[in-house]
Amino acid sequence: MKKLLPLLLAFVAMSCTPEKPLKGSYTPDWASLEKHEAVPDWMRDAKFGIYVHWGVYSVPAYGNEQYYYYMHRDSTSEDFLMGGHRRHEQLWGPLEEFGYHDFIPMFKAEKFDPEAWATLFKESGAQFAGMVAEHHDGFSMWNSEHTPFCAAKMGPKRDVVGDLGKAIKARGLKFFLSLHHENNYTYVKVKEHWAANNPRYEKLYGCLMDHDEWLEMWLNKGREVIDNYSPDIIYFDAWMDQIPDSLKREFLAHYFNRAEQEQKEVVVTYKYEELPRTICMLDHEMHAPREIDPEPWLTDLTISDGYHRSWGYVKGMELLTHQAIIRHLVRVVAANGRLLLNLSPMADGTIPQNQQDVVQNVGVWLWSYGESIYGTRPYAETGETLDRTEVCYTRKEDALYVHFMEWPGQGATVTLKEVNPKNLEGRTVKGATLLSVKRNYLCPVEQTPEGLRLTIPRNGRYPSDAVQVVRLELN
Repeated sequence: MKKLLPLLLAFVAMSCTPEKPLKGSYTPDWASLEKHEAVPDWMRDAKFGIYVHWGVYSVPAYGNEQYYYYMHRDSTSEDFLMGGHRRHEQLWGPLEEFGYHDFIPMFKAEKFDPEAWATLFKESGAQFAGMVAEHHDGFSMWNSEHTPFCAAKMGPKRDVVGDLGKAIKARGLKFFLSLHHENNYTYVKVKEHWAANNPRYEKLYGCLMDHDEWLEMWLNKGREVIDNYSPDIIYFDAWMDQIPDSLKREFLAHYFNRAEQEQKEVVVTYKYEELPRTICMLDHEMHAPREIDPEPWLTDLTISDGYHRSWGYVKGMELLTHQAIIRHLVRVVAANGRLLLNLSPMADGTIPQNQQDVVQNVGVWLWSYGESIYGTRPYAETGETLDRTEVCYTRKEDALYVHFMEWPGQGATVTLKEVNPKNLEGRTVKGATLLSVKRNYLCPVEQTPEGLRLTIPRNGRYPSDAVQVVRLELN
């Protein structure tokens, strides 16, 4: 037994050691990481994704998903939201008696159905899908060994990320996870003024931790997500400037080496200038450049609209229409982007039916007209404005797609000025087809000095309530 004791102690030590970097082609320096292809072909082809903001903040369901922040802001603060902590205290009690952590037992997720979620994502035409793995509030939605404040140990008491990831991958979609915990340490300074200044909560309220220990936890959580769930895309929210470059490089090297072991191509997104674009893909939150960017990019859009737009579920939230989302998607793709749409489930795990209806209608359009979106590349111009409608262009090897944001009308003739010999690079249009859900219609075309004259056939029925598509066949 004495001889076995050192071996047992060594085994225990190894099992308690934080995640270690993997061996592989990548080392944690920018020169090595530059070998990684920032946007592989599968991501260039995949134009539409869906994810969800869902967590403890879905319980109060008020204001937006930043409830964790605004519940500490009173009406004298410049950044209080719709009542700040004044409303919180009247409904839930003083912060000293009811803190954010007290919402966790109420976050039961008793109706969470990952199979139903993944089916909805697939039916909606998404090619990548997932969720926020951890928001600024420090609550991990997976089974973590680095914090007790996770969905597997508290609240839902199940591995939400793991269950959803399996369902998404089973449907042939790429798995997406976003990490927002880089802002957890500085997001809310709770230790100056309320009862959560308690070591018991330090791994939830990051500012209670020693900063170096918190940074180690940040890196270990990221490695844990990579090793246990093998996401195809990891999205970072803003505030990555709070993470030292050395830790960013360690994270990226670990992710790329793991992907190399699994023989898969992965993507990391970032905002502003917080990571190199030669290694990762730029994300524009709630914003889409209108000019063509030669480098592929991502933009995210939440389904909510109106008075209190939110990423997480809030009571009384208004929604964008499927027409608005489809038009936004077309404009994004025309400029070399891809759209990530956010849904907002309720605390019990239900995606409200009105949100499902919207994305189902997006799916109807994509399953019917997706050839003009998936696998396309930008044309010479994103589009043009005609007398009656805005037009956006996408292209494939032997096709140019014309997207009409408004219906020109049966029998209408339009001149597409941007469809000219210069932009076509010597190719010519040999035919045109109006795409429709039930049947397609041939459209007369004529190349003129002013551009391509295209006539909508008089028997061409109104094909879509969102965006109409004409495919131009190129010789």
